[in-house]
Amino acid sequence: MKNFFLILISLTIFSCKDSNESFEKEENAHLELHKEMDKVHEEYTKFQKQLLAYYIESERNPDLIISKADSLLLINKNEKGKYKSQIKGTIEDQLHYLKAELYYKKSEYEKSIKELDFDDDYDFIMGDRACAYGANYLKLKQLDKARSFVDSIRKGYYIYNYALANYNESVGNRNEAYKIYSKIKNDKSIKHYAYYKLAVNRFEELEKDNPKLLNEIYFPTGNPSFDIADSDDTNRTKIFNLMEKLPENQDWAGTRIVESPQENDKNYYWVRVETKQNKKFNYYIYQRTFEIKFLDTINNKLLTLEEWRKQK
Repeated sequence: MKNFFLILISLTIFSCKDSNESFEKEENAHLELHKEMDKVHEEYTKFQKQLLAYYIESERNPDLIISKADSLLLINKNEKGKYKSQIKGTIEDQLHYLKAELYYKKSEYEKSIKELDFDDDYDFIMGDRACAYGANYLKLKQLDKARSFVDSIRKGYYIYNYALANYNESVGNRNEAYKIYSKIKNDKSIKHYAYYKLAVNRFEELEKDNPKLLNEIYFPTGNPSFDIADSDDTNRTKIFNLMEKLPENQDWAGTRIVESPQENDKNYYWVRVETKQNKKFNYYIYQRTFEIKFLDTINNKLLTLEEWRKQK
């Protein structure tokens, strides 16, 4: 019996040792994977800087950049590097899109389409690429194809409504375009998108007695420096951190930003916190100072935190 327990203890020790070694191996493998991913990301960052330089230079000399893009496509095709070869497809996509964009600006629409055609998987054309196709076919006066590609952008995609309004305006459906621009203008939740101001400008133009009608569909740029939306992620992160630190919110269940300055044209965020007891606390957090005030929704009063706490 004594020998049995000695054997059992020995097996347990070896088992724990194997378990620890296995954990260490997994941890090391995980760290190595992250190192590998970081190196791939470094290569992608280098390419993005190069692509940005191409976009800047293309403003002065688009033909030169088209030539440079062709050279880089050839180099990329033969790339054998361990890390850079992992982003070959992405590099190819973005260089062809750059060329398509430049040909479009040069009014060489068929060449632009050819660059978009490099990936001939037509079943999955949507989003920006579909919008680019639509822009080209409108210029070529192939209106059915243009409309088909606008539909391929897909409802719900950030640029869909604006592109659809562009199409309607360009083919003479002024009233329909006006309705869509009006819908965009009245949707405060999308004010942070770059195209929002463009839509408002078109809305105002169509309100005139003799408006100058558009003759193009928006061609989304592939420029890495272009932000499709004015993000306030930094502010939102800070707001969530502030909410977590308030004593009243310690039994937290959820936090939601009800309205932001982008939506309400005010200088504050309206934030609602819900506790596990289903209590709801509403706050205004001011955009510049991050001062917090409590919103008494029952009495429709705005209180400082000190005033609110004295009432409790």
